[in-house]
Amino acid sequence: MIMPESFGTAPRFKKMFVSAYSPSHITGFFMICDNFNPLYKGSVGGGIVLEAGCVSEVSLNNSLKTRTELKINGVDAVAATTKYVVDRMIGRSKQAVSVTVTTNFEVPVGCGFGASGAGALSTAIALNELLSLNMTRNEVAQIAHLAEVENSTGLGDVIAESNGGVVIRKKPGPPGIGLIDTVPHAGAKISYVIFGKKATKTVLSDETMKRSINEAGKAALKELMQKPDFDNFMLVSRRFSLRSGVISAKCRDAIEAVDAEGKVASVAMLGDTVFVVGDSEALKEFGEVKESRLTGVGARVIH
Repeated sequence: MIMPESFGTAPRFKKMFVSAYSPSHITGFFMICDNFNPLYKGSVGGGIVLEAGCVSEVSLNNSLKTRTELKINGVDAVAATTKYVVDRMIGRSKQAVSVTVTTNFEVPVGCGFGASGAGALSTAIALNELLSLNMTRNEVAQIAHLAEVENSTGLGDVIAESNGGVVIRKKPGPPGIGLIDTVPHAGAKISYVIFGKKATKTVLSDETMKRSINEAGKAALKELMQKPDFDNFMLVSRRFSLRSGVISAKCRDAIEAVDAEGKVASVAMLGDTVFVVGDSEALKEFGEVKESRLTGVGARVIH
């Protein structure tokens, strides 16, 4: 990549485009933690980070005015969470910048894979390098977390996707504020069936549902910390999905079918997706089975 020619009074940057990758994140159980300060708002709980995620390419355009174009899987999109990131980071550059963000997902949006967080995080990482903002990784991730919280698209995905692994979120918030721990996972294969989409914002606005989630989430976190390993994470997540009341009848049927074959399945929160470790013949009866592997690597610039 070379230094662009001067476009009138347009700013000069070292690169014309940067790509960044973020893994996806399935939350097995969680507890909502409200706070007036959005940096301290989020969730505690447990989840798994998958290799299948997204790549965001951010490119500069020849323009003297600030303009943002967003695309998801090649299609023009509103993408409010990613737009928030772009606006905040362009504001830090203090220059008129016209950018295009193209995010390609390997996982579906709105199905419990933390896709909005992954899109926001990968975009923020790319913009930090593209605009030479010299922000730390924690500062970059904090903007992505703010974007999620302010747009009600997620609460704890960013800190997990920044780290990778089987993540226990012990304190809410983004990297630098939240606190996480991890348990061994050996890159296990995860199989899953998607039944449909579920709007995180709709669930988080239901006070009765929030109370049910928090009661089940508190118990789940206590149970996992008594035996913090991957097998127990799956057991605790299954119990949470059944106790919290946020799962559909199809998800419940799939969990019970997998249980009957001697395996443990649970639901990706907050989505309408059932996942299991390894293969499951029972799960095949409920739709197309897709798969990915656990990864211990977090979001990063790619070349």
